[in-house]
Amino acid sequence: MSLTNHKNGSVTLSDARHLVCLEAAFELEALAFALPGLVPAVNNSNVAHYAVRGFSGRLLQLAEALMGGLSDTVLETKELERKVHVTSFESLEG
Repeated sequence: MSLTNHKNGSVTLSDARHLVCLEAAFELEALAFALPGLVPAVNNSNVAHYAVRGFSGRLLQLAEALMGGLSDTVLETKELERKVHVTSFESLEG
């Protein structure tokens, strides 16, 4: 089994499952960086360009939360929740 639930609420991932999740996060991040370049800004008023930039930013936030949740043992769960649920823009800085 690649996922084990423990009585204390923690979960253990197999190495293979962990790597697949990280690969998904890296791909999301790559898409987030690539998308804005696919819809050029025309006369600084292209609504589609701004929408794609917004989607890209959100994909990047989610990818960072996923990577942090899988790899950063110091990152607090509350911080991940703020990024995913966008409860505080202060937590999204930096």
